[in-house]
Amino acid sequence: MDEDLTGLDLKIPQGARDPRVRTARVTDNHRAVLFAAGSKEDAYYLLVAIRPHDEAYEYAGKVTLRLNPANGVAEVLRETTALPEQPWSKPAASHDDRPFLLPYSTSELEDLGILPSLAEQATVVRDEDALQALCLEAPEWQACALLDLAYGESLDAVRRSYTHEGGVAERLPFDSNDPEQLRDSLNRSASKMEFVVVEDDDHLSRMVAGDFATWRTFLHPTQRDLAERHRKGSFRIAGGAGTGKTVVAMHRAVHLARCNPKSRVLLTTFTVTLAAQLEDNLRALADEDVLKRIDVVGIDRLARQIVARTTGRDITVVLGEDEERLWEEATAAVQDLSPSDRAIFTPRFLAAEHKQVILGEEDATQQTYLNAIRRGRKVKIDRIQKIRLWRIVEEFVHRLSVDKKTTFSLIVAEAAAIAKSDRLPQANRYDHVVVDEGQDLSPAHWRLLRAVVPVGPDDMFISEDAHQRIYGAQVVLSRLGIETRGRSQRLTLNYRTTREVVGFATRILEGEAFMDLDEDDESTRMYRSLLTGPRPEPLPANSWEAARDHAVRVVEKWVAETSENSLSSLAVLTPDWYVSDTMVRAMKKAGIPAMVTRNDSPMDPRRVQVATVHRAKGIEFDRCLVISANADKYPPRKVLAKSAPSEHPAIELESRCLLYVACTRPRRQLVVVWHGEPSKFLPTDVATAAQGDESTS
Repeated sequence: MDEDLTGLDLKIPQGARDPRVRTARVTDNHRAVLFAAGSKEDAYYLLVAIRPHDEAYEYAGKVTLRLNPANGVAEVLRETTALPEQPWSKPAASHDDRPFLLPYSTSELEDLGILPSLAEQATVVRDEDALQALCLEAPEWQACALLDLAYGESLDAVRRSYTHEGGVAERLPFDSNDPEQLRDSLNRSASKMEFVVVEDDDHLSRMVAGDFATWRTFLHPTQRDLAERHRKGSFRIAGGAGTGKTVVAMHRAVHLARCNPKSRVLLTTFTVTLAAQLEDNLRALADEDVLKRIDVVGIDRLARQIVARTTGRDITVVLGEDEERLWEEATAAVQDLSPSDRAIFTPRFLAAEHKQVILGEEDATQQTYLNAIRRGRKVKIDRIQKIRLWRIVEEFVHRLSVDKKTTFSLIVAEAAAIAKSDRLPQANRYDHVVVDEGQDLSPAHWRLLRAVVPVGPDDMFISEDAHQRIYGAQVVLSRLGIETRGRSQRLTLNYRTTREVVGFATRILEGEAFMDLDEDDESTRMYRSLLTGPRPEPLPANSWEAARDHAVRVVEKWVAETSENSLSSLAVLTPDWYVSDTMVRAMKKAGIPAMVTRNDSPMDPRRVQVATVHRAKGIEFDRCLVISANADKYPPRKVLAKSAPSEHPAIELESRCLLYVACTRPRRQLVVVWHGEPSKFLPTDVATAAQGDESTS
């Protein structure tokens, strides 16, 4: 507001390459590097770095600000952006028989807007590692464009992604010294990948108050287009962990609420912890006027609200072992079950059949069940077995009613029926619905959502990742009245996790086939990341005690390197509550402040988070330690023992996905600890090498 303030100490560095560059005081030891932009009547500054005092002056002397001549994107170029020659790009490497990674000429890349020196070297790259090394020195949009090309995008498609919204890049030429052109450039999607225009003090405060997870303002052009484009109907995005699906979903909800002051938007997901985090994160993206038009609520809680408001009755839900016991009692009460029936009809199988098939029908009767297609159910049963199973379900529901209890599956089905009728409370009708982690929802969940929002423009926006399906069988949206075929897009660029962690985690999924909500193949082939970091560290141990001590020592080191108010960025992820509680006790004994992450408790920033993988789903951390990655936990031996052999493939697939979820939570560093035999889902070479290191030590 006042560039002449003495304390600001705004200076023009001597010998700077760009006359607009300035430095300003932040603390006694740090200075900001800025560019003076605009005019006397409309002055503003671009903040491009904060460095220690001497480094700031050195950096300021080497940087220039320009508008890219091909697309007008604002870029900060360093002296080093000329990119020194790399050994792998010299003619001596011509004996390499591998094909070039980018089948384009230097002139084609330059025409796209790629720096000449970068384009020249990119055309002779033969592997992704070399391209990643080049991209580290490039402006972010150029790095993304090169990776898009390397993974099969066409020149025209990439040009459309990184030009001005809605059209081909203008050939003006662009004048980097024109204040109006520079300000206009900052509104381009590709510029917004690295710059954000601060609107007012409140906007700045929301950014400063948040962390990486809560103030993700810099959207890739593809993400921004997904969040803001108007559509004729429902739309679906798919993508791996860390590709920004949740960020896009949040921005989409805010955009829809902003566009129409009278609209009501539902932002929902399956897990309670993620729903709570979504609500917190939205506060960093929108003001109160917009937020009051967005309901952020877990899908099961929404169903419970609808039933309670409509019927006025108290609702008591049975969970876990109590529900399992009721299924056992109901099965025991039904006569004439064959030995093969009893082998198949385990509590787990019955609960899943009830949730995924029976309650997936709009009218849950014996006849509709007999005619139902059991899509996604791996265990085949015949018509006679269906009749016997229906009798068990009737007995189960009867026992619940006697006890005046219910299950979440039954509540959701009841809420869906209410929502389709005229009895739906006005408070639960919406103009738009945004769904995060859609792969976790059951058919009844989707019937409920279809009923709370009318079919129409921008009615539903859905994000999903088939590789993180850990709560049930696959669902096909078109069979539930939600049409997204031809209106979907995949995200493949990872914005959260380093390429080392992405590579490790995707190898966990090798050998399995996955289908998305439109029944199309879902592959990890295109997943990539611009971020680099340490390789995931495997830590085997001979006993649980040794594994626990390994984990405590790792976390102790992390805590020493982390500020006191950022300890919640560190996490220990466990397969079950018992391991969570045990780890918290061990860490507290070692003097490490730690807490178990639960549904009803917010994260304390001064404590390391210890969470089951189920609870951590949808949440990200800076560093994660995955403990008990053992053969008896992934897949869980106890669950296998209580299940019919025919169910084992489905249990193993769910467990494989769970380990993938665990290993994709960290932004920067991953450590995996096990004792005894490692899980068969871990990359074989990693587990084998780690076992060798352990025996040697």
